[in-house]
Amino acid sequence: MKVLMTEPLQPIGQALFNDHSDIEVVTPEDLSEDALIAAVDGVEGIAVRSAKLTAKVLEAAKDLRAVSRHGVGYDNIHVPSLTERGIPMMLAIHANAVSVSEHTMFFLLSLAKRGREYESAARNSDFGFRTSPIAIDIAEKTLTIVGFGRIGTRLAGRALAFDMKVYIADPYVSDDEIRQAGCEPASDFRSLLPETDFLTVHCPLNDETRHMVGADELAQMKSDSFVINCARGGIVDEQALADALSAGTIAGAGVDVFEIEPPPADHPLLSSDKVYLSPHSAGVSIEAARRMSHETASNLIQALEGNVNPETLANPEMVG
Repeated sequence: MKVLMTEPLQPIGQALFNDHSDIEVVTPEDLSEDALIAAVDGVEGIAVRSAKLTAKVLEAAKDLRAVSRHGVGYDNIHVPSLTERGIPMMLAIHANAVSVSEHTMFFLLSLAKRGREYESAARNSDFGFRTSPIAIDIAEKTLTIVGFGRIGTRLAGRALAFDMKVYIADPYVSDDEIRQAGCEPASDFRSLLPETDFLTVHCPLNDETRHMVGADELAQMKSDSFVINCARGGIVDEQALADALSAGTIAGAGVDVFEIEPPPADHPLLSSDKVYLSPHSAGVSIEAARRMSHETASNLIQALEGNVNPETLANPEMVG
């Protein structure tokens, strides 16, 4: 079997392919559409990270039987082309949930404790800075989580351990399940905004969620509240967020993802001192990278052997 690996995997994932003598791993010359079209000739499986698997690329893969994504997002893959042909599109669903939930807590604590300002003061020997407190405790503060999947559930547990009041908005999870986790359910996160101290989104980007947090939503929040996006660029309207920060509508934000990555040099969030930023790295800890590479390779090998785990599918309808 021929497998296309669009970008390198960690050694632990590569080793799984090496252990299967019947698998030949090939790589493209580059990640352009033309190069990928040439590379998919005779390929039965694709392990993909950020390369764009367009409809044209997938159409050229006449022998394709399975695709495995190194991650949980799949904006770079034309999934309908796969579904139409009954080809499973699998995700490394167990790899980064811990890392993203921890990174969200890092943003939350950094914003609450004003980490940047206090570190700067210490480096400049300004210990008088401490006499006018600006940090806040997160205990008893209200955290609103939009999305209660693998990441949202882990984040909730961590926030509860800090004695936060946690509210969950997720139409696909029952109120009973949310309450059993020690949280309070909400039918619409917007109803909670006037009381929310920290708002964080953990849902996929689609037509329903694009710019879900925009100017109208931000206008309902408190001037000392914070917004965090470690999910997908586009769920939070970036221009509206920048405007709200500039106007003092909210106090700060943590942003790991952008609609365009990397963002343009003149992007307003890049110059704001009210924002903690990271380069789409929330799920890229050392441990997560290892887990992701292993799961990507394992999912693909199992699918090529006829064993698809339905929980991993981005297109579950194709096995319906």
